[in-house]
Amino acid sequence: MTAAHLHLALNHIPVLGTLLGTVLLAYGLWQRQEPVRDVSLGLLVGVGAVAVAVYWTGEPAEEIVEGVAGVSHDAIEAHEAWGWYAVLASTGTGVASLGALLYGRSRRTLARWAAQLVLVLSLLTTGVMAYTANLGGKVHHPELRAAPTTVGTPDGPGADVHDE
Repeated sequence: MTAAHLHLALNHIPVLGTLLGTVLLAYGLWQRQEPVRDVSLGLLVGVGAVAVAVYWTGEPAEEIVEGVAGVSHDAIEAHEAWGWYAVLASTGTGVASLGALLYGRSRRTLARWAAQLVLVLSLLTTGVMAYTANLGGKVHHPELRAAPTTVGTPDGPGADVHDE
């Protein structure tokens, strides 16, 4: 397995895991269900750790795909820059989640404000992750970059022209 393959295999975990953790945390807070809230906090801790692995595989993956036809160097650079923000946001949310869990264990109950703080962080992280993932998709998918170009003209080859 190459670094590019590993990067692509792992990169969905932080994106979808952050979204799932955020939804579960919001639900757990809303319904005042401590087990759901605690599971979501644990998920966000794990997602933060996986985000670090995704970031570490990014540079070796870049080295592999740089010369491949159809790969955009500009898209790689933008994705790499936002990847740094994404890993910072995700690990920050993970550390805050771990702190909230440990705080809750030491006090028998987790303070609602601690979980709400993590919820705000996870909402921000979800946005950064989604944007970073979008930029990553543009690396090798020209149909996602700006306006797609068409080949030929309306009257050119393949046009459906009917003389009446």
